[in-house]
Amino acid sequence: MKKGVLIFFSFLSFFKTFSQDIQTFDYELLGALVLESKQLISYKIQFNANKDGFIEGYSYTDLSGENETKSYIRGYYNSKKNDIQFKESDILYTKSTFLSSEFCFVNFKGKFRGNSNKKLLEGEFIGIYDDRDTCATGKIKLASIKFVEKKVQKAYKKIKKIKRVDSIVKEKIKPENYLKKFSETQIKPDEKVTVFVYSSKIKMEIWDYGKEDGDEITILQNNIPILPNYVVTKSKKKLYIDLVEGENFIKIITTNAGEIETNTTKLKLYAFRREYEIVSNLKEGESAIINIVKVNIPSKK
Repeated sequence: MKKGVLIFFSFLSFFKTFSQDIQTFDYELLGALVLESKQLISYKIQFNANKDGFIEGYSYTDLSGENETKSYIRGYYNSKKNDIQFKESDILYTKSTFLSSEFCFVNFKGKFRGNSNKKLLEGEFIGIYDDRDTCATGKIKLASIKFVEKKVQKAYKKIKKIKRVDSIVKEKIKPENYLKKFSETQIKPDEKVTVFVYSSKIKMEIWDYGKEDGDEITILQNNIPILPNYVVTKSKKKLYIDLVEGENFIKIITTNAGEIETNTTKLKLYAFRREYEIVSNLKEGESAIINIVKVNIPSKK
């Protein structure tokens, strides 16, 4: 969660899904952080719990927004009492322009309610800066992803019967299209995603995520071309990139959008036990940046 973020959204956007990981999780819930000021910030968690109740996973804040951020969560789940507690740490990526010292990490305690299909999670959270100062307080309200998907499908059935709603709008809010929009990290024109890694070298895979139609891209690292005028195909192109100290700006430019207006290229980064998948949706001439920052391995607290 970030300082000073203000989000307003409708019932449907309250239940956006966001899940990019290949890993299968025992628990996936989404909904919102509700600040004391009644402001809402979209929020999702996904985690696994071992036999002793220890949990590990991820949180996603401001889904598909300008401050979208993914962090680790670790904590404990008592399945007999349905009590859960976790705290965020160690940002994996963010679209935010805030400094690292301004990030407000969620510390949460709550309880599951309902059966497995309609499981709800509610509780109180405290937001804490790295210097241990409190930055926010409020509640978290989440629902299981299966329950949310059913709600979205039910809403769509009603909307598609309304004649005055444009067919293009209906197609956009079709459950599989609407939910897919938030099932991956998308990078938009002139947008920047900052990725934090521990290694001095990364592997990048590049392939056409949509229809293979002649999409052509150029990739630069700190304004130096490392993959010029490459025609993207379904076959994965592998790049090995040496990182310099400090920031590494990987710029993706669509030089030809192919037969379809928008270039749909997927990039996957591998770096010391971390994987990141990013989808670029860029028209011809548009560009976006992945800022790769090498950080030190955090010490265990």
